[in-house]
Amino acid sequence: MRNVLILGNTLDALSAAHYILDTCQNIKIQLVAETAEIGLSVEAPGIFEKWPPCPTHWISDMKSQTPTKESTAVRRSWFEKALGIQLSNRGCTIHLKTRTSAISPDQIQVVGAGAIGMGTIHYDAILDFRHENIGPEWFGGTLSSGLEAPGEISGVRSDGTTEVWINEEGNRIKNWIQTATWNGEDPRNALVQDIEEGIFKARTKVDTIIQSSDSR
Repeated sequence: MRNVLILGNTLDALSAAHYILDTCQNIKIQLVAETAEIGLSVEAPGIFEKWPPCPTHWISDMKSQTPTKESTAVRRSWFEKALGIQLSNRGCTIHLKTRTSAISPDQIQVVGAGAIGMGTIHYDAILDFRHENIGPEWFGGTLSSGLEAPGEISGVRSDGTTEVWINEEGNRIKNWIQTATWNGEDPRNALVQDIEEGIFKARTKVDTIIQSSDSR
């Protein structure tokens, strides 16, 4: 069995893990994240044109946050959590509150909480999705149902709230339920682009995994 290690728990990392599980046999995936949980921490754009933006079997039950036919946005943190739960259901081992302290050609050194504590994780292939925020800074947040943000980038969620993103300080918009910042080119494309980026990186790694397995 080949051991694939994924560093990070962003949407592209979660998508990469699911894609590898879909396309490779005899694969064990371990995901290492410094956060205490998958999703439900930092918000990012969840606007979409078509739902779902990924295969349905990647997503666990999102309860009240499941988009309806009228929805044009999903609460990104809940969506990422749903992907993480489904990864666990599919056999992926997720190490939370775990920091990678050193990387060598076939193993990493980690420091963290839980069963691992401090130790070594060996791998046959590794994908590193830890990265700095790049691109213009956007200011956004959530408004109550019925409130409008004319001229801004926005989407309606299943719970009736509106997700809004603007490329300037949001102090001219009042009555925020929640505020957030995000770095990137366009909030309208962020959800799909992050998923596609994860799939692209996973696809290049899959070729290496398959070739290595065939040579054994």
